[in-house]
Amino acid sequence: MKTKQKLSPQVFVDRNNGNLEDPFDGYFNGIEEWNTEQDGLLDSPSVYSWLGVINWGQKNNLYSYQQPFQSKSGLRVTLNGKEFLMMSSYDYLGLIGHPKIEDAAASAIYKYGTGTGGVRLLTGTTSLHKKFEKELAEFKGVEAAITFTSGYLANIGVISSLLSPRDRIILDSKAHASIVQACKLAHVPVLRFEHNCMDSLEEKLKIKSQSRRTLIVAEGIYSMDGDICHLPELIEIKKKYNAFLMVDEAHSFGVLGKYGRGVDEHFGISAAEVDIWMGSLSKAIPSNGGFIAGKKELIIYLQHGASPFMFSAALNPASVAAASESLNILKDEPNRLEKLHQNSAYLRYSLKELSLNTGDSVSPVIPVILGDDEKAYRFAKALYDEGVFASAIVKPAVSPGSARLRLCVTARQNYEFIDEVINAFKKINSIFIN
Repeated sequence: MKTKQKLSPQVFVDRNNGNLEDPFDGYFNGIEEWNTEQDGLLDSPSVYSWLGVINWGQKNNLYSYQQPFQSKSGLRVTLNGKEFLMMSSYDYLGLIGHPKIEDAAASAIYKYGTGTGGVRLLTGTTSLHKKFEKELAEFKGVEAAITFTSGYLANIGVISSLLSPRDRIILDSKAHASIVQACKLAHVPVLRFEHNCMDSLEEKLKIKSQSRRTLIVAEGIYSMDGDICHLPELIEIKKKYNAFLMVDEAHSFGVLGKYGRGVDEHFGISAAEVDIWMGSLSKAIPSNGGFIAGKKELIIYLQHGASPFMFSAALNPASVAAASESLNILKDEPNRLEKLHQNSAYLRYSLKELSLNTGDSVSPVIPVILGDDEKAYRFAKALYDEGVFASAIVKPAVSPGSARLRLCVTARQNYEFIDEVINAFKKINSIFIN
């Protein structure tokens, strides 16, 4: 039996000439209603809703996701044969394309191959993996580290292997989706405290619980807002309540501190004060993968208890070598971090001069908060037409009513480049703000 699901109405007719790439190969062309099979695989209101939004975006030339670039990520990128100013790349230090990193990756392929032929626990560990994990632990200032094939899997691995329904997690309300998914996988009870609010955290900790252990989870730099966790207060509170603390540094590793060691270096705090460090190797570090760092016994356990380490292919040698060489550059070129934060301050100031809402950002992650999902889509498309690529971020990545553009600053940018971006904002800003 077939049922018909009405699609979102086409409220506006797009009048811009700059066409976005259709990542669906014309699948949505001519579809006015979504035909679904009752009790079929896609028979779900949430599925209908998303397919309707995608269809609406395609019809109005507003679907800007999954765009296939024809160049390396950098200051300027090529899309549909045209050049764009890139403002949504996580390449915070501007290291993508660095010749030393590319040479290290190529050399690793020639020595170790394009893959390892196994999982880390069995045949997938190379001397390169062991060397890099030691370097990573030393750089972070902890006893040991373990790598995974993505930051997402690092979060899944550590939480699902350590915690159970007998424990509890108290999580910042704006923590990443991968942490939430990990909690679900572990079936661990979760309480969420108001974002960066230490009073709210203490209120949650005071709630009587039969839990065996409590883990507090925060982020170094929050990926949608660009603000920084209150690490000194978090450490003080976790000690007061005999809890444990995990910090997700996906966006702060390589970004905060004189040498990019992270939020602990930023505050001048020993890394040993935090029980679990998580980080990404695909943002400031221009590679792939993620890591967990901490005490030696934690890492030894994760090598034998974390499913993504035991049952997923090892991080490929080229990625390991690229990440390893990136750490050398971080130690040798701290001026990149100085330039990164100068650029961030300049862009924030310039956006505020246009009366745009950048929230509480104090980092290279700078939101332009617009509120309405459709406004965010249309603002992103208008920037696209002006030659600026900036991604629209809508629910469920952010809460309803807080849709935004997320701009990412890099060390390779300069004030002239940022002025080009600001000129595009100036040209279209009045249309969307008035």
